[in-house]
Amino acid sequence: MGMKGTEAALYFLAFLWFSTSANGILSPKGVNFEVQALMGIKYSLEDPHGVLENWDSDSVDPCSWTMVTCSPESLVIGLGTPSQNLSGTLSASIGNLTNLQIVLLQNNNIKGPVPSELGRLPNLHTLDLSNNMFTGEIPSSLGHLRHLQYLRLNNNSLSGPIPMSLANMTQLAFL
Repeated sequence: MGMKGTEAALYFLAFLWFSTSANGILSPKGVNFEVQALMGIKYSLEDPHGVLENWDSDSVDPCSWTMVTCSPESLVIGLGTPSQNLSGTLSASIGNLTNLQIVLLQNNNIKGPVPSELGRLPNLHTLDLSNNMFTGEIPSSLGHLRHLQYLRLNNNSLSGPIPMSLANMTQLAFL
């Protein structure tokens, strides 16, 4: 093979490698963990008014979705679906939205336990799950939310004591 043939083969191999690598990077199913987490939330909820209708698993960018707020860096920082008559359960996949700062799901009909995975959201400062139908105990993992300033869980069917770990939330201003 001559110099031109070798050079062409190298360019072809580089192109092939780049195109297959880029496909894996850009694939919404392979890389965009925020899309996957949001779709997990959507599939666990019943949405009678279709407010989550434009949440699309084939999308690479959830920042244009209704009820989703993003940072200037296009990271999901807010999930707000208050008063939308949502029912079903809140998926544990919410814990994979590690950039979340605000979760507003109040005034719906969401049932089941409050996901302990919420405790994996280090940037969360506002969590409002009030006026739903959550049951069970308040997860002690919420005590890991060191930046939480606002927590509303009232008007649910929660049971048991308030976990002592919530005393670790030194920035909490509203409970």
